[in-house]
Formats: sequence, structure tokens, C-alpha cells
Amino acid sequence: MIKAMNMAHFTDANCTIHQLQLCVRSAMESEEFLLPVIAKCKKIATHFNHSLIAQNELKHIQIERLNQSELSILQECSTRWNSTYYMMSRILKLKDSLVLYSGMHAIPILTADEWLDLKKCITVLMPFEEITKELSSATATIASVIPLIYTLKNTLETEKNKEDTSDNFNLMITKMIQDINVRFQDIQNNKLYTIATYLDPRYKLKFFTEITKEQVQSEILEILGCSKTSHDEGSSSPKIARNELATTSSSHQSHIQSCLAEILSISDEEEHNIDCADNVYNQFIVKKTLLTEYNREKRLSLNEDPLTWWRIHTKYHSLSNLLRQYLSPPAGSVPSEQLFSAAGLIYDPLRNRLSGDKAAKLLFVKYNLPLLSFDYKNYD
Repeated sequence: MIKAMNMAHFTDANCTIHQLQLCVRSAMESEEFLLPVIAKCKKIATHFNHSLIAQNELKHIQIERLNQSELSILQECSTRWNSTYYMMSRILKLKDSLVLYSGMHAIPILTADEWLDLKKCITVLMPFEEITKELSSATATIASVIPLIYTLKNTLETEKNKEDTSDNFNLMITKMIQDINVRFQDIQNNKLYTIATYLDPRYKLKFFTEITKEQVQSEILEILGCSKTSHDEGSSSPKIARNELATTSSSHQSHIQSCLAEILSISDEEEHNIDCADNVYNQFIVKKTLLTEYNREKRLSLNEDPLTWWRIHTKYHSLSNLLRQYLSPPAGSVPSEQLFSAAGLIYDPLRNRLSGDKAAKLLFVKYNLPLLSFDYKNYD
């Protein structure tokens, strides 16, 4: 996909979910105290996934002896995000059943300290799992990346300062935060993310510094073609010409005559430039006022749809082109991968001549792949 974007000359953004998973994997693989715990969890999962008899016996223990609902052991898959977290979380839930099972069968079982480490590790990884699910949604965009990364670092800092956090986990969390800072160090300077965050009514300027707030609004005004700089540059040229003219003619003419000559010396083209500069300045004031009004609007709650908000507030229709460009990119590659996987199931050897319209109906009806419901035609 990255190669396709480069070949098409599109500006691409890295998959945020992949970057977060690399942070998790790097931290867990570098902590030696966790490696035995993960290794035992993998052996337990392998034991039950390779034996139907073992699965049935484990279910019998849950239902008959512990009066619990039956749950299966989940196995890790290196190509699936959060699979290690799900495996460890399920093993922790089945702790009592596994202890009873281990009394009758020779399987690796965790020690008391390892159970505590497992529980703490799951707590540390939980924010990563929640963010991964959030950004994997088909309606998630890059507007949520900066707020979620900010929240993730705050959550990790809070977990790091808890009394039950051991030195080992303290070091692990510190490495995670450092890795996140390295991988997302330029995100506050990337206008793809900053403008998208600003245009999302749930966030706006909440997660920006004062400098970034000014930069993102200036970039929007520049994209709209009404930056204050262009007005200043457009109006500076005639002023210089008039000053030079006044200086050269003042020695031979009276003051009134000099002013009259200055007015008459302005060509039609210069008058047009002055008018254009004034128009640009007026547009700048209008757009700046519009952004100020947008900033004063009450932020949406997290469970509200930002695209619905933009559809309702038609007075901001002049920003529609920005919405198309910056509120459409997904935060991760999950939606596209789901689409490719579903398309692979649709286009089989017996349906290789299926039309695009019918394939789309199968993709978005049979496999229930959601589409963005925002109708941009209302802004045209």
C-alpha cells in the first residue's frame, strides 16, 4: 500500500496502529522478566489448541466444578495485533480452572509472582488494546491520532506512578513512553494530523500548544488562499513606487502637485493590484472571523459524529474542501485490509467477471462493511 501511494504521488500517513504495536512488541521483547511468563502462556495455549480432549476437560472444570461459563484458551498469532494481550487476558480469567487442571495433568503453570506480573502486564497493555480497537473502526480518521496518543502517554505515566508498579514495570513503561515519543515526535508539526484534529469538533485546539494553535490556523488560511502575508506582499509594491516618485519630484514641484502627480502616475495595473490586495485582505478577515466563531463553538462529546455536525452547521460550508481532504484519511490500514480480504472472498474463480456495482453491493451488504455516511454534495 505504501508503494502504491508513492507511485500515485499521494501524501501518505503511517499506520498509527502498526506503530503502536511495534512499541508494545519492542518493550515486551526487551524485558527479560516477562519472557518466561509469555513462554508459559504460549505453551498453555498450544497444549489446549492441539488437544480436543484437553479442551473438553477444561470446559468440564469450568461448568461442573466452578459453576462458570465456559471459555476457550486463545492462542497468539504473530500477524494479528493484540493477540498476545488476548491470550494473556484469557489465561488470567481461567486461572482457577488452569490450576485445577494442572493438578491432574503435566502442563506448565505460572508461579504466584508470575500471576501478579501477568495481571500487571495486562493492565499496562490495556490502553494499547483500546486505542487499537478505536482506530480500527471504519469511521476512525487521523483526527483522533493526536488526542489518543496524548491520552495514552498520560495513562502510562499514571500507571508508572502507582504504588503497585514494580521497578521492572517502571522501566518497561518508561521504554514504552520513550518509544512513543520517538515514533510520533513530528506529529505535532505534521499538518495532515494537526489540521484534521482541528477540524474535528470533538477536539479542535484542545491538544495543541499556543504556538501550534497559531500555526494550524495560519496553515488553514493559507490553504484557503487568503493568508495575511499575501496581502502585505501585494500592497507593498505600489507604496514603494509612490514613495520613490514623491522623493524624486519633490525638488521641482509643490507638495500638492507632487501628490497629484503621484496619484496620476499609478497605472491601471497597479490600481488593479491594490484592489486585489484589498480583496485578499477582506477575505482574510472573513475567514479569520469564521475560524474564531468555530473555535467558540462548544466541543462535541466523544460519542457524537463530527461529520453530522459539519452537515448541520452550514455556515462553515466554505471549509468543505478542507473536510474532504483532511477528515477522510483513516488512522490505520485495517479498513483497507478488511476490504481487500472481503473482495478476495467475492471474486472467486466462478465469479471473476462480476461487475463492480454488484461486487460493491456484496461487500457492503453481505459483509456489512460500513461506509462514511457524510454527504459532501451538500457543500457544493
